Amino acid sequence: MSSKTATYTVILIFTTIFAKVLGFARELTLAYAYGASSVSDAYVVAFSIPTIIFSGIGTAVLTSYISIYTSLQRNRPEEVKRFNNSVTTLVFLLSLATLGVFLLLEEPIVRLFAVGFEGETFSRAVLLSKIMMISVLFIGVYFVIQGYLQIYGSFFAVGMVSVPLNIFVVLSILLSDEEHYAMLGWGVVAGYAASWLMLYIAAKRKGYSFRPCFHFGEPNIRHLVMMVIPIFLGKSITQLNTMIDRTIASTLPEGSVSALSYGNRIIGFVTAVFVVSVATAIFPQLSRLSAVKNIRKLKSTFVTSAGIMSLIVLPISAGAMIFSKEFVTLLFQRGAFTDYDVERTAQVVVFYAIGLLAFSIKDVMLNVFYAIQDTVTPTVNSVVALGLNTVLNLVLVKKMAHSGLALATSLSGIITLIMLFISLRRRVGPLGLKALFLSLGKMLLATVGMALAAMPVYDFCFLHTKMMIPSLLAAVLCGALVYGGLNILLRTREMGLLVVGIWERLHPVRRTPGRSSGEA
Repeated sequence: MSSKTATYTVILIFTTIFAKVLGFARELTLAYAYGASSVSDAYVVAFSIPTIIFSGIGTAVLTSYISIYTSLQRNRPEEVKRFNNSVTTLVFLLSLATLGVFLLLEEPIVRLFAVGFEGETFSRAVLLSKIMMISVLFIGVYFVIQGYLQIYGSFFAVGMVSVPLNIFVVLSILLSDEEHYAMLGWGVVAGYAASWLMLYIAAKRKGYSFRPCFHFGEPNIRHLVMMVIPIFLGKSITQLNTMIDRTIASTLPEGSVSALSYGNRIIGFVTAVFVVSVATAIFPQLSRLSAVKNIRKLKSTFVTSAGIMSLIVLPISAGAMIFSKEFVTLLFQRGAFTDYDVERTAQVVVFYAIGLLAFSIKDVMLNVFYAIQDTVTPTVNSVVALGLNTVLNLVLVKKMAHSGLALATSLSGIITLIMLFISLRRRVGPLGLKALFLSLGKMLLATVGMALAAMPVYDFCFLHTKMMIPSLLAAVLCGALVYGGLNILLRTREMGLLVVGIWERLHPVRRTPGRSSGEA
């Protein structure tokens, strides 16, 4: 990973945090305006339908688009424009067809997502869904444009993609009422349209253009479809894992499903902000290296990326374990959420955190397979993970209840990561993991130092203030300073890359006219 890619990672982390905070504000606004009511129930279900329908396939299209586009860019540049136009046209037509099918079968489809809705609540869900489904005309295409922007290094727009959506949704909630609730649906449509427009403007500045093209039978499009299917299946299997966990949790004492869900949300936030940011920033570079057959550099880039991921995730995992009760209390303990609920959810967070690093590195490694256009191995690995997770669930749930489900997820993630390492080594040869293990050793030492510093700071502050938020902030700040300082003293390579990347971003080098530099 170059310092430029490290900079992209930092940009994505901060923009994603901002977008997530705005998304949380959206949820608070809905709760403030409608509480737990018929309108809010209908709205939540309607909002989820276009997202669920297109998120999996959209991500698969984005991944395949980047991989094939970068390969064409290097080897057959004359085909790039037609490929982009054909993919965009195809995705738009599929979106249009999806909208048409929904309008023909709107009530049965909404019923699938809202089995228990009756009467006015169901009618509201159908009306809002009918309006919001117009969004798919923008959602599908903006996945393609996101791929284009990632290829050309425009990560700020990618990280901010949900910001216009959240702004328009918040405005529609504030301007609507129970009588004019249809405005909620139009707010979502306007938000997705605004997100698409923001991406389109950013892409135009990078040379993007589009004209309808219907060459769907050409090899590049067939190749795209053949890549999309296994990627989509792999991601669907991952969602199935979550469903199985919740199904088994439903056989446990009341509140077990909620504890598992709340713990998953905390870990999911970390994954969305940090893990996805690294994986997104690195994928275009991996695809370019694959296109030029530079396997040596591809392997070293992966190892460095895994190191950057470890540098970020290790202290977060440790912090989640140490302060699990405090974080759960701060985020969820309100109203009917009891001390017992805090205890159970905190246990889930601890056991999920055990596997957080494995899942993080696995996300980067999957992108290596996608970059070399191997989509079968990740799919097979997902199937193995599903079977392994199910077996471990059934074994551990007997002794550990809901905590066993979280531990099973972590253990299956660790085991399938090792399997992916073995598969990748067979594909590309020795990975050169010595440097990664050396960095991991330094990071672990820094993490121990961070924990030894953060815990007494929290205890001291809480003892004197009896206030959780300032005490946590002081502990996190102290821990971060100690962790960063120790990594600098230990000369951890990945810390150097991040520092250099940020410095170069803040102090760009002026190049002499007539000279140019590029990234391999």
